[in-house]
Amino acid sequence: MATYFGQNLAYLRRALAGKISQQRLADELGLKKSTLAAYELGNAEPNYEDLVFLAGHFRISIDDLLNVDLARQMAFGTPNGNIEYVPVKALGGYTAGYGDAEYIEQLPTFELPFLSKEKKYRAFPYEGDSMPPLREGCVVFGEWVENWKEIKNGTICLVVTRDEGVVLKKVFNYLSEKGLLVLKSLNERYAPYPVLAEDILELWQFAGYFDGEFPR
Repeated sequence: MATYFGQNLAYLRRALAGKISQQRLADELGLKKSTLAAYELGNAEPNYEDLVFLAGHFRISIDDLLNVDLARQMAFGTPNGNIEYVPVKALGGYTAGYGDAEYIEQLPTFELPFLSKEKKYRAFPYEGDSMPPLREGCVVFGEWVENWKEIKNGTICLVVTRDEGVVLKKVFNYLSEKGLLVLKSLNERYAPYPVLAEDILELWQFAGYFDGEFPR
């Protein structure tokens, strides 16, 4: 079996929105937790049926799952992809340039194997301490939301506002009734607050994150 299978499987699981546990993923895949753990640790090799199923589940080719260091690919990116990255130096002017085609064209782009190639994503550097366990400096991925009124209560989104710029919050949707969203942090030190629809520029539903540091 190729070198990267186990570490790629562990990486893909942790990269899923919510950073799900081995038990939860095993349940979703119909595998035993012990089997999944053995795969991730490199203590067992998958049979062909499991290999095909895992590759399909993560929307990745079998070759990439076996032979590509996905964590390294994430760190350095794959050019010309469907994920636009807003670096720190561009973040301050994002609310002014978000609708400017020339501004967007200058953003670096890449793609990731666990995000659909059929959807539009944008990646932002995370700042602050309002959404643990995320740490300042990690990169957060958001999937473009076309119809804001379809956002379900409790969904975590990157919300682009006129006054605050880009914030990551849990969203409670009152657009139909009151014309606003209520934004809530996971850190209980921060109180929820409303944002009027006319002050919202974009919504991106949380799709995952990358943290280059080892979790503490």
